Amino acid sequence: MLAVLLIKIYYLIWILLTPFLPLILIYRVIKGKEKLNRLNERVGIPYIKKPKEKLVWINAVSVGELRSTILLIEGLIEYDLKILITSVTITSAEHVKNIIKDINSKNIIHQFTPIDHPISLNNFINHWQPSCIIMIESEIWPNLIQISYRKMIPLILLQGRMSEKSYKKWLFLKSLSKSLFKKFSLIISQDDKNAKRYKKLGGKNILAGINLKNSISAPYMNNREEKLLTSLLIERQVILFASIHENIEDEAAITSHISAKKHNINLITIIVPRHPKLTKNLISLTIKYKLNTKIRSHNQSIDKNTDIYIADTIGELGSFLKIANICFVGGSLSNKGGHNLAEPAFEKCAIIYGPDVSNHQKTSDILIKGNAAIQINNINELNNEIINLIKDKKKINIMAENAYRVINNIPSPNSILLDKLKPFLKI
Repeated sequence: MLAVLLIKIYYLIWILLTPFLPLILIYRVIKGKEKLNRLNERVGIPYIKKPKEKLVWINAVSVGELRSTILLIEGLIEYDLKILITSVTITSAEHVKNIIKDINSKNIIHQFTPIDHPISLNNFINHWQPSCIIMIESEIWPNLIQISYRKMIPLILLQGRMSEKSYKKWLFLKSLSKSLFKKFSLIISQDDKNAKRYKKLGGKNILAGINLKNSISAPYMNNREEKLLTSLLIERQVILFASIHENIEDEAAITSHISAKKHNINLITIIVPRHPKLTKNLISLTIKYKLNTKIRSHNQSIDKNTDIYIADTIGELGSFLKIANICFVGGSLSNKGGHNLAEPAFEKCAIIYGPDVSNHQKTSDILIKGNAAIQINNINELNNEIINLIKDKKKINIMAENAYRVINNIPSPNSILLDKLKPFLKI
């Protein structure tokens, strides 16, 4: 059978890679992508003792995925469960610290996600002995699937989503996909489109339409910093470009500011890059157009002449959303599927985004239906819509209130989700 052969080949590749893994991991340490004193976790050798209580393992790759699990984790803790959170990046590990602090719980343990090496995973699972494994969004690890299935540990894919590109790749390997996806005990997809994809690929127990990201606001900076920033912008009209990617969205932010400022001299544009390192092109554009620019990581303060404020920091988006009048949601012009649409709605922003919101299509449909957002197709349309809003403060307020009302009317998925998870939690 082709699926069995492919799984064995995948297994063999990892075994052949074993002698080179120390070199690969040390290289990642040098590049700042791993912590030297925690490499043991990446190869499935924990130094922390397993708690006596039952434990649920939750793996989340991105910061957004991590934050979306906060309410779920709070619910699981009420069942006297210990929670093991694993994440890949150093940045996400810092956010786990903040999550633990916010929840104020000693029931959460953090480890770096072990690589999908069969020996590493076997060690990791044998040590922690999870009652259930929950993978968030889109991570498919063949060895983890095989091992958890063999050990009869329920494996759940939560907030499942799959891009068109990934879906086509899995369809090309349909026998393999059916062999893997049927081993999930439960797949909870973000929407009906993704549910159909998982079913086509072999998933069995599938529930559609639950998105935890609709229940949690973006993270805030500390109160003192937020009050200071608010005081500097209290008389300014603020456009926020949130979580933007690549050159097209850099260009959109800069050209929109230039166009809109002709209609409001008191305008300032705050730009939050998706990753702090993605500022080189932005800075080049601000120099090209001779815009007065301040950079947050350089501790440069906003003044009355500031045109562009580049907020190249992590974990402060919620505060910028609170201050903004209009928010463009990134990842939607650069074909990344769009980022969280609920976060600006919670903070009463007039929301604009591009054509690709495939990661949040259901939320987009609800916002558009509620006259709470504007969807554009290109930079020219974006510029025009921002100018129209700049000229009409009443429309900004109406959109912002609609967004807040609509997002708060979406029922919290937590109670539904916990009910669906109970049979697999062994409680």
